[in-house]
Formats: sequence, structure tokens, C-alpha cells
Amino acid sequence: MGVTETLAEWLCGQRWEHIPAAARQKAVDVVFDSIGGMIACSQLPEVTAIVHFLRRMGGNAECTMIGHAGLTSLVNAAMANGGMAHGDEVDPVHLASVGGHVAAGPVPTALTLGQWINASGRDVLRAVALGYEVGGRLMTIFYRERDYVARRFYPTAVVGAVSSAVAAGVLLGLNRNQMQVALCLAAYQAAGPDNMTKDPAHMGKTFQVGAANRNGVTAALLAQQGCHAPLDILDGSHSLFDAYLGAPDAGGEMLKGLGEVYSITDVMHKRYPVGSPNQTYLQGLFHLIEQHALQPGDIAAIEVQIPQRSLHRVPTTRHASISALAVCAIAAARGKLDFYQLHDPAGALDAAAQDMQQRVKFVGREDWKSMEAGRHAIVTVRTRAGKTLTEDVRHRPMDAAELDGKFDALVVPRFGREKCAQVAKLLKALESAASIKPLMMALNGG
Repeated sequence: MGVTETLAEWLCGQRWEHIPAAARQKAVDVVFDSIGGMIACSQLPEVTAIVHFLRRMGGNAECTMIGHAGLTSLVNAAMANGGMAHGDEVDPVHLASVGGHVAAGPVPTALTLGQWINASGRDVLRAVALGYEVGGRLMTIFYRERDYVARRFYPTAVVGAVSSAVAAGVLLGLNRNQMQVALCLAAYQAAGPDNMTKDPAHMGKTFQVGAANRNGVTAALLAQQGCHAPLDILDGSHSLFDAYLGAPDAGGEMLKGLGEVYSITDVMHKRYPVGSPNQTYLQGLFHLIEQHALQPGDIAAIEVQIPQRSLHRVPTTRHASISALAVCAIAAARGKLDFYQLHDPAGALDAAAQDMQQRVKFVGREDWKSMEAGRHAIVTVRTRAGKTLTEDVRHRPMDAAELDGKFDALVVPRFGREKCAQVAKLLKALESAASIKPLMMALNGG
């Protein structure tokens, strides 16, 4: 059997009890963290633009657009929820691929389609874990095989379409042949242009991921309906890998260790609501500020060393939640990074942050080539008193208490403390929930 057929057969045969306990728990954590981000992002201008457009298009009242009143059609809700799943830089990313936004594909699709078919919480979590399995493997291949600078594209949109189709196909109970069709139809709809580096906002990323969820759900529904497509989209010439990477045989790696190591266990939950290349050095910067009781006026200069490739991913033209210079300056000027301040319509870069930005310098390390180097940074702060303070820092994963604190910080400003607690309780009990509907109705913004 080829890669596509083998993978589809494995996906269709996996039951929840086959998935190791660590991967099952991580699926719960990923949904919990993703929904916190989706609620926070639900009112961002890029997301509300998509929601308003979908309302104009109409549709049956079937599914929740998280954070918004009323119901809309399945496909519309998948697009809206997908957009807010990566409406900003707060969602979980994939550690092995140095920051790919894998969860933004299967999570919104599983929640939305799960509501449509009245799936159990366990079925939704299974769809998330298996959708993520395909997405994590794809993302790692894309990040390793491509030249990010010379042949730039946005793999999250491509991976999102395929992983969304898998999550939808799992929930719909597709057979092997139908899953192969769904994978192909999803790949046909994949996007990926990355001229967003010139965009000071977030519309390109938000829209492409929203469309990826819409397209993945569409692909699975068409496959269920009996539509035909070639059954080998991950195999050899003319495959997805051939089209996007010029590497027709790269698909073989999709099967390595399948069922032994689950991709979802390699999730990185973001401690700060900013782009992935900023995560590690911020740990070091905040530690130095706290350890030495530094005030903004004490800081004469900040130098941050990260891999050179990471600097290509956070150019200064991007939104304040992505631009490395802006992120570092805001963090040093305020002593914290708050999602709602970063997205303040008045602008995140106030006078103090703009002044601090003149004191920030990033150094790209050409000798840091490995994938693991993306979780390494050296931060040096020089004070006006003449001291030089240095932190050589590596990424430290978030613990359960930090995840809870992050969720509250994102959700309480939107839903209030009482409703935040209600949603958190439903999420923590998701594995035993007979139906996903009570959670989805609680996520309604009405």
C-alpha cells in the first residue's frame, strides 16, 4: 500500500482507547488552550470581518461561532471558528516544527462538526488527536524540507486544510477509501502564500486558517457523499509534497513511528500571546527584569541572540504581537505582555515602548542550525549603571497552573469570571461528556 492508503487505514482504525494516556491528556489540554485563545480572538477585527461576511451569506442555524450570538451553518461556523483559532499568535504550536500552528486545523473543525452531529466529548478529542497526528507530521516535514527565505509559503494553511479534513473524516466515520478522497480534496483547496510578512495586521493568517477549516470540512462531507478523487495525494509524483516542496518522496516520513509516538504530545503551549520565535528569549528577559528588579529607565540596551531563520519569521513590518522589535520593547517597557493591550485599537506601541525599541537589538545566529535551536536564546541587558546581565535560556514548558492562569487572563475579559469558570469546568470534563453541545452553547456570545 502507498502512503495515503496506509495512513487512511490507520486513521480509520484508531479508537480512543488505542491512544496512549499521555496523548489523550494532551488532547484535552490542546482543546482547553485553543478555546481560551479563540474566545479572546473572537472580537478581533480580522475575525469579526469574517463573521459579518458569513452572516450576510446566511445559512441554517446549526453551529456556534464562538464568542458570537446565534447559530450559523456548519461550513460557515467552521470558517469563523477556524479564523479565530489563529486570529492572533496565542494558540498552541508544534515544538518539533519550531512553531507551526497545527492545532488551529483540527480543533475548530472537531468542535464545530461535533456540535453538528452531536458527538461525545471523547469522539471530539479523538478527532483532534488524529487530525493533529497528520498535521504535526506534515508540519515537521514542511519546516525541514523548505528554504523558508528563498521559497516562502505559509504551511499552516496547507496543513490546516488536510488536518481539518482528517478530524472531520474521523467524526463522520469515513472508511479508508473515503478518507483518501477527503485528503485529496482538502489538498486541492490548500492555500499558502506568505506575503503576510508585509502585512502590519493579521488578516492573511487568520483568513487562510479560517478557509482551511471550511475547506477541510467540505472535503470530508464530499467524500462522505461519495465523490471521487485520486487516492494517492501523499504519494510520489504530483503529490502534495511534490507540489509544495519539490520533494515527491517526502511523504514516506508520514508513516515513520506511526502509532508509537503521537504528534500531539509535542505541542508547545505559548506562555506569551506573541509569535513563536519570541517565546524563549522572553523567558530570559522577564527573569532578568524580575531577578534584578529592573525598571524601564534602568535599561540602556537589550541584545537578543536567536537563530537567523527566526528573524526571517518576525520582520518589523508585522503586527506588534509578531514583530520581534515591538514584542521585546513592549515587554521591557511594561514588564509584561497582555493580549488585550497588544490588540488595543489605540496601538500597542505607546511612547514608552517606542523609546525602548530604540534600545533593542537582535542578532541572528547563523551557527544555530538545528530545529532545537529555535528554543534557545541568549539575552543580554546593559544597565545605565554600567552592569551587563546575561541569561542563556532554553524553553521551559508551561505547567497546568500556568495553563489555567493563561485561560483566565484570556477569557475573563470577554465572558466574565462566572462564565469563564463554567466553560473551564465543561472543558476539564470533556472526555466524559456525552455531548459536545452544552460546551458549544456555553461558548455562544449571546
